This record gives sequence, structure tokens and C-alpha cells, in this order.
Amino acid sequence: MGHGTRLTIDHLKSFKNLMHLQEVPDEIMCRAFPTTLKGPARVWFSKLDPNTISTFKEFSEHFVTHFIGGQRYKRSSASLLNIKQRENESLRSYMTRFNKEALLIDEADDKVLVTVFTNGL
Repeated sequence: MGHGTRLTIDHLKSFKNLMHLQEVPDEIMCRAFPTTLKGPARVWFSKLDPNTISTFKEFSEHFVTHFIGGQRYKRSSASLLNIKQRENESLRSYMTRFNKEALLIDEADDKVLVTVFTNGL
């Protein structure tokens, strides 16, 4: 587990401990936690489909799986060059496919992502 991953998981544990001490309801935890995220964790959260997670436990599991379980699948930005908008594919569908792959990129640069996305149109 890398240093950044360890810090991210520690951040989740600290947040949960603080919220449980104050007996904060699950719904508030789900709304408050994203405001504490920075860097790759904030990027990960911003790419989640809205209304797909209903409990903080479920959110925590997704979070941990992404930052621990998904680490060995990281790729370079170059892998996105293979993603092209298919003939008769809607822009929404292309964006969804592109974003799913972009989540697998290790430390993706926003400018590179925009350029590669545009080239794939």
C-alpha cells in the first residue's frame, strides 16, 4: 500500500471515529465526508454516478476498494488513446466509458485527459 493510499484510508478512519463519537446520522456522514476529500480522492468522488450509494458503509466500501483493491490496475494516460467514440454512440455513452477508464489512470493530468477525450470524439 502506497503512502498516499495509507493517508487516504487513515483519513476515512479518522472521519468515521469523529462522527461516531458525536453520534452523527448516516445521511449526514454521507454528505459531510466528500467535503473533506482532496487530490485523487476528490477526483474519484466527483466521478461517482449520483444516487448510486445509499449508506455510509457502502460508500466506505467503495472508497476502500478503489484506493486499496484497485491500486494494481492503475494505467498510464496513454491507455486512453485507444478509447474512441463509436459510430452511432451517444456523447453521454462515450463520456461514461471514457470516465470509467480515466478512473484507472495513475495521477492523470486534467489537460492530458481533455486532449485525449477530444481526440477520441
